[in-house]
Amino acid sequence: MNKLRVGLIGLGGVAEAHLEGYKQVETIEVVAGSEIHSGRLEKMAKKWHLKGYSDYGEMLAKENLDLVCVLTPARNHREVTERVAECGVHVLCEKPLAVTLEDARAMIDACEKAGVKLGYGATWRFLPACRKAKEMIEAGRLGSIMLLLETYVGGKGYENFRDAGPMHYPPGGPGGGGMGLVDHGIHLIDMFTWLTGSPVESVFGRGNYSGQPPATEYLTMNLQNGAMGQLVYNEATIPCEMPYEGIFSWGGSWDINYNLTLGGGWDAQPQNFRIYGTKGALRVFHYANKLFLFEKEKQEQIRVPDRPMPGNFALQIESFARAILEKKSPEVTGYDGLRALEAALAAYQSYETQSVVRVKPT
Repeated sequence: MNKLRVGLIGLGGVAEAHLEGYKQVETIEVVAGSEIHSGRLEKMAKKWHLKGYSDYGEMLAKENLDLVCVLTPARNHREVTERVAECGVHVLCEKPLAVTLEDARAMIDACEKAGVKLGYGATWRFLPACRKAKEMIEAGRLGSIMLLLETYVGGKGYENFRDAGPMHYPPGGPGGGGMGLVDHGIHLIDMFTWLTGSPVESVFGRGNYSGQPPATEYLTMNLQNGAMGQLVYNEATIPCEMPYEGIFSWGGSWDINYNLTLGGGWDAQPQNFRIYGTKGALRVFHYANKLFLFEKEKQEQIRVPDRPMPGNFALQIESFARAILEKKSPEVTGYDGLRALEAALAAYQSYETQSVVRVKPT
């Protein structure tokens, strides 16, 4: 079987998770990578046996690629995606899709014009605990969904907070830290709408701005089916989890300070979210690969497939490769990324106007 030739643009921290997952995939071969920082390029090329390029244009010209994974900072996603599409190469883009709605729509248009597929990096959809939760919701196990909730609060104190920086998000625009609304909450916006099969109708919230002092971020989403999604984040304080609130994790994860760990171990502040329905509730430890069901008469741990993070990156690119080979629409498209970005950016409009903002259907 001929494997799809894959190149990576951007070899920063998230590339480690992608490449670790891609080792599990038989339909692709990662042949090259591009990175502007020479030390990082040399290290990653040697570690992963890649042909390294400092100029991604040269990589596109020389490597006869079928698929490129765009792993650069979000502010560069449009420029890179348009260039890749012009070369007739399919694009799998990390989250968030872009930093503005104009850029996101331009990326979708460029790929459609070039006749290439644009996949969006909603990797949580491929985590076993999340997929099992969706299966249970669709089977009616929880009844009608009323509330979906995630809070993530902690850090190393206000004076030690560092946001993602101007390389990721333009100063003065929506941004903040790696575990805040735009960079992290974008996953939950997509997750809540995917789990319920219901789009966001309106939002009320607040987000941090790149290069400005941090505040508590929040987003209340009213979904079309009547459910509510609630996100609350603060990376500039001190966590107060008790020791018994930790969990042994089967998979890799990012902590509140955005440090990546590949492999399992004790997680003192495990990422998780909750789903509440009229018949029951779920606690989803998506990276720990654990799922707990709460019903009126009993509580139980639900078995999930043993393919934790970075297995979700493998499942994601398997799905995208299958769409290319079978000439089908990707399981997660650029439009999914656009819809998540619309809801996230509406939080900023909401806070500026002190009003509930309606999100127009895309």
